[in-house]
Amino acid sequence: MPPTVVGLGEVLWDVFPDQRRPGGAPANVAYHAGVLGNRGVIASRIGDDARGDELRDYLETQGIDCSGLQVDDTHPTGTVQVHMEDGEPSYLITEDVAWDHLTMDEALGALAATTDAVCFSTLSQRDPQTRSTIRAFLDAVPADALRILDVNLRPPHYDGDVLRASIARADVVKCNEHEWDLLGTLVGTDEVDAWLMDAQDIQLVCLTRGAKGSALLTARERIHRPAPEVDASDGDAVGVGDAFLATITHHLLRDASLERMLTAANRYAAYVVTQRGGMPSVPQDVLDAVA
Repeated sequence: MPPTVVGLGEVLWDVFPDQRRPGGAPANVAYHAGVLGNRGVIASRIGDDARGDELRDYLETQGIDCSGLQVDDTHPTGTVQVHMEDGEPSYLITEDVAWDHLTMDEALGALAATTDAVCFSTLSQRDPQTRSTIRAFLDAVPADALRILDVNLRPPHYDGDVLRASIARADVVKCNEHEWDLLGTLVGTDEVDAWLMDAQDIQLVCLTRGAKGSALLTARERIHRPAPEVDASDGDAVGVGDAFLATITHHLLRDASLERMLTAANRYAAYVVTQRGGMPSVPQDVLDAVA
């Protein structure tokens, strides 16, 4: 059986000016993990509505395991209004939606027991209900499972307490360069990398820097690689960091070197930025190059 990679948290519709596309950072990671050859599972919640039905149908047709996808008969399926500004997305995230009310039920308990890696985000924890469920799920995964935190700081949906508690439960932390600067302010340190690895025992830090490339940091090794040059004029940056993180997760589960991980993740992200939305189809030649 391939490794089980769980995207735990939000699944939603990214609503662009011209159309809508499936999204949500943990869901994007689960999608790309599945494309790369793992068992990608979404653990989230949709509304009992037409948008929820359409979202589930799409995810299932893409081969994503929806056994952890709950249905809420009170709250609607999540949406995010996406606007592009100078090539970068900005987000208006609808509040009090289905994924804010994820519960730790029997199905999630069974999923946790079979998990090899779980990706969760800070945004997913904006509501106490889902925050509690995420912590319960993390406590229930096997001791050797990877707990991967996406530091997803979308104002106003974050605070220092949630961030610190999330880092304390993580083995791997991923953030972009803007979030890296903000992270130090939120947790109260000028030495973010030392605090993460020495005080919090984080095994790996993944730092994405857009067109400037990315870096991987451990206590013993630090490498940076530039991003491949691509024509992204017909694509967008939505979900590119999630694709990068899914590739890192894929190779972590196979004990790859940092060099192999970063080269593959940069290559995969460079393809995704040429596409639109967080879950594009991926051609075989790209998969052959990165898997």
